[in-house]
Formats: sequence, C-alpha cells, structure tokens
Amino acid sequence: MTPESLSAPERARILAPAAALFALGLVIGLIFTFEAIGHVAVWPLIPALEFDMPGTEAAWRRTHLGALMNALAMIAFATAGSGIRLGARARQVYIWSVCITGWGNSLGFLVGALFGVRGLAFGAPWTNSLNYLLFLVAALTAFVQAWLLWQGARAQRHATGA
Repeated sequence: MTPESLSAPERARILAPAAALFALGLVIGLIFTFEAIGHVAVWPLIPALEFDMPGTEAAWRRTHLGALMNALAMIAFATAGSGIRLGARARQVYIWSVCITGWGNSLGFLVGALFGVRGLAFGAPWTNSLNYLLFLVAALTAFVQAWLLWQGARAQRHATGA
C-alpha cells in the first residue's frame, strides 16, 4: 500500500481527544486557582467555600500546565500528519500513540496531584504504581510517535524529491 498523509478524519481522531484534554486542563486550572487562594470562590456566582484540596499548589500547577501542554502537542502532531506519509497501519499506530501519550502523561499528573505521589519508580502505594505506569506507557508511545513522525517526514521528502 502506498504511504499517504493523514486524512482529515484521521487527524480529527487526534484533534477531538486533544480538545477534550485542553478543556480538562482549563478545569484543572480552576482547581489550581482554588488551591492557590485556599478556598473555592467564583464571585458573584459562588460564595467563598472552605475546602481542603488534595495535593499541593505545585502539583496542581504541574497538572494544569501538563494537560494544556499535552493537548497542544497532540494538536501539533495532528497538524504534522498532513505533511507526512505513512502506510495505513502506521497511520493508525501514529494516531493511537499520540492520543495515549497526551492522555497518559496528563492522567499521570492528575493522579500525582490527587494522591500526592510522583510515580518516579514502581512501588507502594498503589497510586504511585499507577502513576508510574501511566508515565511509562506515555513515554513508550512518545518514542513510537516521534519515530513515526520521522519516518513519515522522510517518506514525504523522498516522494517529493526534496
């Protein structure tokens, strides 16, 4: 089968989850704000409510920025899909790798903020191991998507004689 660029529907399979992740990042930004000011407040809609947020301000900052950054990276990889050439199976692996990387990293940050774990090594408590596995899978798929982007760019360059 001849390698092709990602079609608009294939790029949309990355863009839709990226949009959802971006929206989640915005919601997490509210949680970060509430943690920073020490209470929940959306004046004049909601009066100040005392609520002990799990995690630290730094963890919520990482989670907020991590979700937004991963969503933007997914958008960039979707956009790049129109300029590369991959076979049908490689395009599907590329799509899945981009989505798993973005969401896996973001969920890892979220688990870390909610449970006060970092996931830097596998081990107790179970939430730390979950965090570790989310980051591990995201790291592995990040290498896959980067390699496929490189291969697709080389195929595009070869096809156009550049």
